[in-house]
Amino acid sequence: MKKKTILLTFFIFILATDVFCQENYMITAENGLFLREEPNANGKKIGKLYFGAEVTIIEKTENKQIIIDDGKKIIDNWVKVKFKNFPTFISNKAYGYVFGGYLKKKSEANEEITFQLSKFSELKNYTINKNKTPFYLKGDFFGDKIKDLVVLVKDKEETTKIVIINYAKENKVYILGIENDPFHIIDYSWIGIFKKVKKGEVLWSNYEDDFIDFKDVSESNKVKLTYDSLYMHASESCGGGFVYWKDEKFNWLQQE
Repeated sequence: MKKKTILLTFFIFILATDVFCQENYMITAENGLFLREEPNANGKKIGKLYFGAEVTIIEKTENKQIIIDDGKKIIDNWVKVKFKNFPTFISNKAYGYVFGGYLKKKSEANEEITFQLSKFSELKNYTINKNKTPFYLKGDFFGDKIKDLVVLVKDKEETTKIVIINYAKENKVYILGIENDPFHIIDYSWIGIFKKVKKGEVLWSNYEDDFIDFKDVSESNKVKLTYDSLYMHASESCGGGFVYWKDEKFNWLQQE
């Protein structure tokens, strides 16, 4: 009887460990997280995991750290993670360590964003496109110093749209990919790389009638914003662009 109890306890432990290991987490640090060779802030950097990137925790270490971020104290352990390497990861390693304070269960992120979408009647026929990584971004996309939300969603026909919620302007909702899309795009399913471009970075078009090197772009055709913008691109082929708000409309700069 004692032997059976030990075996049952061992089986439950293995099962619980496997469930823990299989749950997906998302990177919540807006500027991404460095992947390190050892479980501490001084460990050698071996890559970078961008916001929204999905990882699986395979080990929680005993190394605990306290970080002050924007006046908030974050306390958590360093964890060992595994991940896919493209397109939201840059590393030549299959595993590495990150600070666990910037990880959130994907299921919790799904619930959080679904709740935000449920506040708007015009979004009742859309669901999160969970196949995209990341499927949402946060930033000041309208220059009003208030953080907005951008979500990749699917309609009933399974085509991908982009929902942009401006929280400062009476929670105004914009939907890219529908009939009045400013870029005449009806399906954004081609998006493989989806990132926030931080304010101050230079935006430009690298293709007009032909490819253009950055050094050949005139100053008048460069855009430098004091607020965030979006970058979207196909993963393994040409096609994409910068999307930014200016002059009360969304603008596009082609990136091949």
